[in-house]
Amino acid sequence: MPGRLRGLTELEGSPDMVLEVVSDNSEEKDSSELPDLCYRAGILEYWRVDARHEPMVFEVFWRGEEGFIASSTSDSWRKSLVFGKWFQLNQSVD
Repeated sequence: MPGRLRGLTELEGSPDMVLEVVSDNSEEKDSSELPDLCYRAGILEYWRVDARHEPMVFEVFWRGEEGFIASSTSDSWRKSLVFGKWFQLNQSVD
């Protein structure tokens, strides 16, 4: 309980979902390295958003037997098995 006394909490394990936002500096890593690392870490879903282009790219990948597979889609909607819902991201200029 020492961590609690100092206001710290330690969590062990992997998250169920990871959301990665692609940038110019991370494009290679987000496309090839991170999905494999997340899969090996036991993560159930890998979400990737690339808003550098019009229209933006929103992808959800589910954990398959040997790697991530693309989720079901319906136009711009993506299905999440982790949350049990469909998601849509909208792009706008601030």
